[in-house]
Amino acid sequence: MQIFNHMIYLIFAVCILSAPVFSESGSHSLWVFATFLTGDSSVSFPEFTAVMKLDDIVIGHYNTDERSFVPETAEESVNVTEQITISTVCKGIHEGMKTKAYYLIDYLNYTRGLHVQQRLVGCELIHDEPGRMMTLEAFNSESGFERRYNVHGEQNTHWKWPVIKSRAQLEYDTWLYAHFYRPLCISQLRKYLKKEKKRVMARVKPRVRMIKRICSETGVVQMTCLATGFYPRHINLTLLQDGQPVNEERVTGGELLPNADGTYQMRKSVELSFEEQRERHSYTCTVTHLGLDNKLDISIEPGSDPVIVVPSVLLLLLLCIFGALAAFKVWRKRFTQPEQVSYIPASAADQTTEQT
Repeated sequence: MQIFNHMIYLIFAVCILSAPVFSESGSHSLWVFATFLTGDSSVSFPEFTAVMKLDDIVIGHYNTDERSFVPETAEESVNVTEQITISTVCKGIHEGMKTKAYYLIDYLNYTRGLHVQQRLVGCELIHDEPGRMMTLEAFNSESGFERRYNVHGEQNTHWKWPVIKSRAQLEYDTWLYAHFYRPLCISQLRKYLKKEKKRVMARVKPRVRMIKRICSETGVVQMTCLATGFYPRHINLTLLQDGQPVNEERVTGGELLPNADGTYQMRKSVELSFEEQRERHSYTCTVTHLGLDNKLDISIEPGSDPVIVVPSVLLLLLLCIFGALAAFKVWRKRFTQPEQVSYIPASAADQTTEQT
């Protein structure tokens, strides 16, 4: 169950981490990632899962069977009142997502298959002052609902799916969002920040490499800037050509991805035209991060040797050839050595004959 919770979070996180959500320097956020599954499934996954995170730290998850909030560790235990409150909120999210999922299946004319509805709810503090709060929803990977509450108390709601509630219900939801959920989220965020201050304030500097690759099949040259192993997730990574930023339209990548150890990675790449390859430009990867005292620049100078990317089939073929050559040399050495013949002096042979 717990492994599945983390898996669901990672799938959802990959989709949203690159978006400009609660990413200001000096901000902290509290998130709830919820997933509701319905329809045919070859694997027995739980119908509903919810994971709570403080910035990048897992705080706990909602146990659907027991309908209770379970802290990630004993140190993160919550009192009974908090546990009941969080559990009630998660239960409400479960029921609301279930109702909406079945409605959308009918509305979108889905019949068979596994259907996945996801919801992200979160709030932030900016220098200990209440910041934004938002709700995002997606059904079968298609975004359909957004509600954002900015620092000035203004609410903006966008519906792509049909509204299934009355005007009175929508007005009540707006009031509840502003006067219950947002204060509750901010309150819990402050409590968890105080409790997890040491972990939240951890700083791990990125390991940065500038890589030049040439594909032996096509001759295309690719320059890649890779930063990995950093925490927290906020990072500025830029590719420079002769000291000037590469046009963003040419840059690929840039997604923020989680590593297995809780750190993050990001890479950006640009492919070089044949003219640019002949002109021998210099390329630089420049990085700023909270774990670094100063801006970090890693460069590849003109004329540096590229790293050849050998296709896997060709590599396997080369290994087989070298292996066959090595085996042939061993065989040849073994079976081409001169045969050793025992030499018996003539006198000794005569004596042996006489005795016989």
